[in-house]
Amino acid sequence: MERVTSTAYARAGLLGNPSDGYGGKAIGLCLDDLRAEVHIEAAERFHVGNSDGSRRPFASLGVARRELGSETLDEGAALLLAALNRFCLDHPEIGERDPDDPALGFSIRFATNIPRQVGLAGSSAIVIAALRSLARWFEVDLPADRLAKLALLAETEDLNIPAGPMDRIVQAHEGLLAMDLAEPGNVSTYWSLDPDTLPPLFLAWDPRGGKPSGDAHADLKQRWRARDPRVMTTIEAFRELVDEGLTFLERGDHAKFCEAMNRNFTLRQSIFSVSPNDLEMAEIANQHGASAKLSGSGGAVVGAMVGGDDFARLEEAYRSAGYAFRRPRPKRANDGKAQ
Repeated sequence: MERVTSTAYARAGLLGNPSDGYGGKAIGLCLDDLRAEVHIEAAERFHVGNSDGSRRPFASLGVARRELGSETLDEGAALLLAALNRFCLDHPEIGERDPDDPALGFSIRFATNIPRQVGLAGSSAIVIAALRSLARWFEVDLPADRLAKLALLAETEDLNIPAGPMDRIVQAHEGLLAMDLAEPGNVSTYWSLDPDTLPPLFLAWDPRGGKPSGDAHADLKQRWRARDPRVMTTIEAFRELVDEGLTFLERGDHAKFCEAMNRNFTLRQSIFSVSPNDLEMAEIANQHGASAKLSGSGGAVVGAMVGGDDFARLEEAYRSAGYAFRRPRPKRANDGKAQ
């Protein structure tokens, strides 16, 4: 095999986040027009691509894995190596191959159009796409649940990034999913929904970026572990909100679903720091008759508008305020296997 390319998509949290890492529920959606691709090509030596497009050579896969955590790695290379490390831990037979095995000589790199550090799961998209490409390169079956679990471990265990399972579940299975995450880290309780039940959606984000999701979650994680009463009560409220949202989608009640998205934003404010820019993006939506909530950890809002006939004015308002805007396409579900 000379070359493989695999893809993973941005994720928008529609309801429930940030409760997904704390035993809550969530509804998440993959966005078809924002994606990360990971390319593997045959090479004489093993190379890992950096975020700037350059490639760094290593003497072997084993040497590269030992570099994980090194300050000399940039963010993109660290994500690729974390995916490689988890894949090799899951398939130890790869490490037992003859060092001269041609399959061990390859270059791995990524390309993405997902805005960075704005809560669209751009990092986990790179990890998911890398795992898919590695599975294809080594001709290994990688079911969606296992893919999601390995991606979560790559970020939480190898890179020490506080994260919940929602992003990886949605990106591994694709489409629109509801998830009950009463057991944090359990990636098996989810079900697919029809994206056609959603109201017309929009996405707005700060081109300057937000802060890394790990930074955003650090304080909340500590409070949750300490069983802070306010945090625990709010997590339960998120669970109830997702149940309501599912009922609204089933009934086709877009107005109520939009109200639920606004309530999600308010609940988040009660336990989670919201930046002035994030607050402004939500307010712009509300001023134009739309709902909005943070898509992820901060830096982007996902919203909806009943009727969907006034997005031109909404887009103008966001762009005038210095924010990016687009109408995303929902990604339909697939079988979740490496592709």
